[in-house]
Amino acid sequence: MSEATIQEKEIKKRNNTRIYLIVTSVVFGILILPSLPMIMMSAMMFDSPGSEDSLPTIILVISLVAYPFVSCFSIVTAWILFTNNKNFASIFFASLPILNIIIGIVAIVYMFIFCDGNFAC
Repeated sequence: MSEATIQEKEIKKRNNTRIYLIVTSVVFGILILPSLPMIMMSAMMFDSPGSEDSLPTIILVISLVAYPFVSCFSIVTAWILFTNNKNFASIFFASLPILNIIIGIVAIVYMFIFCDGNFAC
């Protein structure tokens, strides 16, 4: 292959990474706003007796409270890595809030299946 096609592939790869970072930054940044009222009300999950010892409830609250911090950390870190030409690492860090969302959804599904929808399990 010629050197021009290799450079074109690198430019295309970098542009695709830039587009992915822009989309994830906007989406996860906007999702911080609806998470704030949920964080304020998350203390109410521990009102029912026995819920303070329920592992899925604790995991759900931690997932909710950690989301804004994880999102801000991932957005900043992803863009720093992108400027240092580390495309794969920047995509990985930009995708971290997805893991946080999945953990919260798994905790909710677990409570509905095994705890009959109660926070006290």
